[in-house]
Amino acid sequence: MIQKLDKLRNAMKLQKWKLISAKDVSPSKWFPIENRTYQTPEGRIVNDFFVTTLSDSVHTIAITKDERVVMIQIFKQGADDIMIQFPAGRVEKKHSSVTHAAVSELEEETGISVLESDLKFIGKLSLMSTKATEIVHYYLATDVELNSNQNLDENEEIEILFFTSKEIDQMIIDGKIWDAPCIAGWELAKKKFADYLGY
Repeated sequence: MIQKLDKLRNAMKLQKWKLISAKDVSPSKWFPIENRTYQTPEGRIVNDFFVTTLSDSVHTIAITKDERVVMIQIFKQGADDIMIQFPAGRVEKKHSSVTHAAVSELEEETGISVLESDLKFIGKLSLMSTKATEIVHYYLATDVELNSNQNLDENEEIEILFFTSKEIDQMIIDGKIWDAPCIAGWELAKKKFADYLGY
């Protein structure tokens, strides 16, 4: 099936659009937006394409020594609701790498300190491939413990939760966990690191 797909792509000769220009039209430093002009492979100019250039984010699935998965509960303004998700945050200039961001955000939100070398890469996903440049990076940390302190941002209130893998699956089915990046990362982790998650 994969070989057939590769042959189909080659036959189509699909090409990327050429970026001609990008103008910053951000309403706020917290929500960057670019007005982009592209040229299609056929030469057509598309000059009213808007893309948000929010930085990449990191999500860490952390598992305690007694095989419980660490999650957080936090109010999310976009959803206008309290969401259950994995510890996560944006990759910022202060971070030396994506893994550094993952380690920092995990400690800031949960009080769990791990080494970058302890992280296992799960994978990455495009959050909204048409309208956003953001890539979501997922990592797994095992045998973690609450060995540090939360260091929350001024506008953050976070409750730390612990669940078994089966409880997470059921909460997704029941609609209690409905954060898209969280569900996508969980399913990806199950496919790649099933043994660590107790499957």
